[in-house]
Amino acid sequence: MTKNILKKTIRSLVMLAVIAPIASYAAAYTPAKFGNAEATLGKQITLPASFGEGVKTVAVYCQADVMTTGNINSINCYENSPLVSMQQVTESALKSATFEPATIDGKVVPVRMQLRVVYSLGGTQAPIVLLPNLGTLQAQYGTHYYAPQERLDTSDWYAHYSTKEHGDGKLFFAEGKTTRVMANIEADGKVETVSTIEAALRKQNDAANIESSLKKSQFIPGFVQDKPTAMHYIAVVNYQK
Repeated sequence: MTKNILKKTIRSLVMLAVIAPIASYAAAYTPAKFGNAEATLGKQITLPASFGEGVKTVAVYCQADVMTTGNINSINCYENSPLVSMQQVTESALKSATFEPATIDGKVVPVRMQLRVVYSLGGTQAPIVLLPNLGTLQAQYGTHYYAPQERLDTSDWYAHYSTKEHGDGKLFFAEGKTTRVMANIEADGKVETVSTIEAALRKQNDAANIESSLKKSQFIPGFVQDKPTAMHYIAVVNYQK
């Protein structure tokens, strides 16, 4: 009787030992980082004498696909109609830069990274500053937080959306109408909830398709001071012709 109880106890402990590591396991994430991008921008871009009367700072907002090699596969940038445009030179320079790829448990993975390039004339700020976010959470997390980065080793939301009947929007911001959908990304990279922020006129179907597609995406979570942090991610399409 005692031997049977002892055997059962030992069997239960063995099972717990096997289950516990699985239950407590959490993937180790690192987001894609800038690598030599800031140095590349500094070498290739000469700032103009002026951005326009009274304008000292220009920000260019970008979304770049960072491959496992650190190379940029594609990039889309947007700026808010400055008198002196920095968009094209920014895209050109970033395409030739080598980023530091994202990793999961030490294995490199391709991601879609959102970032800002801020150009400044005079003052105390450096002439060129790279920030790993679009600034939507700057008031909460400061300037240098890492926004969530969508993984491209699984099918991304835009690939899902653009195969649908009404998926005619182009990726990221541009002049004209846009549809924007927000996803809340947990600290483990999972999509918690999605909701539409803005749907362009007669584009409610687009918003619904993006919501459906975004639920299937996987992410490198956002980071604040090297700590994975739950935060939102904005998926955007534009209808510029």
